[in-house]
Amino acid sequence: MSLARTLARRAAVQAVYQWQLARDSLPDIERQFVEELQLAKSLYRRHAEGFELSPPEREQLEELLEKFGRSQGTDNVEEEDVTLEQRASQCQVPDVQVGYFKELLHGVANNLALLDAALAKYLDRPIDEVDPVERAILRIGCYEFMRRPETPYRVILNEAINLAKEFGAAQSYRYVNGILDRVAHECRAVEMAARRRG
Repeated sequence: MSLARTLARRAAVQAVYQWQLARDSLPDIERQFVEELQLAKSLYRRHAEGFELSPPEREQLEELLEKFGRSQGTDNVEEEDVTLEQRASQCQVPDVQVGYFKELLHGVANNLALLDAALAKYLDRPIDEVDPVERAILRIGCYEFMRRPETPYRVILNEAINLAKEFGAAQSYRYVNGILDRVAHECRAVEMAARRRG
C-alpha cells in the first residue's frame, strides 16, 4: 500500500465530496486541490528546513497538513491543542500522487451511472440518501474495484475503511465495509476465489 496513493485517495474523497455537494466544475476543483497540494509541499519543505514561517504561513501549513497529511499519534489529543511542530512531526509529508488523485476525481464523475448502479444493488436506501462522505468513499472504492484490477481488493477495501473512520460518522466504516465487500465479491470474484484457495 503506497503512502502517496493513500494520500491521493484522502484528497480525492474530499474533492468528490465537494463536487457532490456544490457541483462545481471538475477542472476548478482539481485546480484548487492541486494548488493547495503544491503550497502544502512548499511550506512543509521550508518548515522542515528550518525557515521561519510568517504567522499566516504557519496557519496555512497547519490547515493544509490537517487536510492532506496523514496524522500519526495524535488520536488522543484535542485538535486545537496540537501545535504546528507536533503536527509536522506526526504527519507524513503531503506527497500525493497527483495523477492518481486526478484519475479518481474524474473517474468517479465520468463513470457515475455505472458506479451508482453497481452500488445500488447493495444499498439499503437510494444513493442520494447515503451520507455524502460515505457516498464519496463508496464511489471511489467501487471505481477502483472496476478500473484498477492491479490493485488488490483488500488494499482498496482497507483504504476505504480507514477513510470512513477518519472522515465519516462513528460507525460509517462498518457500512462502507459491508457495501464494498459485496461489490468486491461481484467485481473481483476470481481474485477472491484465488485468495480463498491460496
